[in-house]
Amino acid sequence: MTQDTPQRALITGSNGFVGEWLVDHLNAKRYEVHGIDLQEQSNYPSVAYHHIDLLDTAATAALVTDLQPEIIFHLAAVSYLPDADRSPRQSIDINIAGTMAVLDAVKVGAPAARILLVGSAKEYSDSILSDGVTEDTPPRPTNFYGISKYACELIGLQYCRQFGIDIRCTRSFNHTGPGQSHRFVCSDWARQVAAISLKLAEPFVTVGDLNATIDFSDVRDVVNAYYLILEKGKPGEVYNICSGSGVDLSWILGYLCDKTPIPVAVQHINGKNRPYKSNVKMIGSHRKVTGHTGWQPSIPLQRTLDELYEWWMGELGKGSQESGVWS
Repeated sequence: MTQDTPQRALITGSNGFVGEWLVDHLNAKRYEVHGIDLQEQSNYPSVAYHHIDLLDTAATAALVTDLQPEIIFHLAAVSYLPDADRSPRQSIDINIAGTMAVLDAVKVGAPAARILLVGSAKEYSDSILSDGVTEDTPPRPTNFYGISKYACELIGLQYCRQFGIDIRCTRSFNHTGPGQSHRFVCSDWARQVAAISLKLAEPFVTVGDLNATIDFSDVRDVVNAYYLILEKGKPGEVYNICSGSGVDLSWILGYLCDKTPIPVAVQHINGKNRPYKSNVKMIGSHRKVTGHTGWQPSIPLQRTLDELYEWWMGELGKGSQESGVWS
């Protein structure tokens, strides 16, 4: 490419929640952004979209060879933990085989590319009850999602060692923000409270177990970390992406419920409790990624929750106006 030609970035899973924010971040950095996903069309007009199933290895390899991207963000995965538990084979096929398809495509067609493999804090054990969890903590995943992500990390690091491909990995802790699916806890509660504010729902919020302290980051901080890892991080390294602080789920619920002037009751539903064990408290350390790249989380959780709630107010308000329910 000439000096005036923008660098190319490729995002797998570009139609997802994190993909949206990463597209915006890379556009702001003047990248030519390409995306891959399973849907017929892109959700975001600012991405050059390719409708490809990563498991179609020939199509994936042809695209990577044709594009010659400088950087690749591999986001595509079965990322909702209950989905992986319900269909372990699917999560293994998509998460592991999909990762290998990308790595093989790069090995053959674009060996100079830098690749970020996005993993999860679910690679760590559910028995951890600690703050300051570092990358030196041995991974011991206890669910199919975490197992598949740890396998991808191991495979990626082996490709780095054996084939010399520039691969960097994350173990990303919980993150949220505007646009997240209501299947995830903060977005679920923000959506319920917004519906109450708009008088589209009865004034109660259904919840599961609140007995947990969670390390939450804003999605915009997370995508900035992903970018900086490929800009300033090191090949063959694994990085925790986390806020480094914990917040009680009960505090998040109370903060969101206070958004509406309508008194809100809380209804505990056993069916919303997950059938598998989860950490009561696991807070990560971002010392390594900060040391290597200078990244620091910058968006306070209060702002994240404010904007998540306002996003749902807009989405639900728009929908109710279109259906004639709200005026």
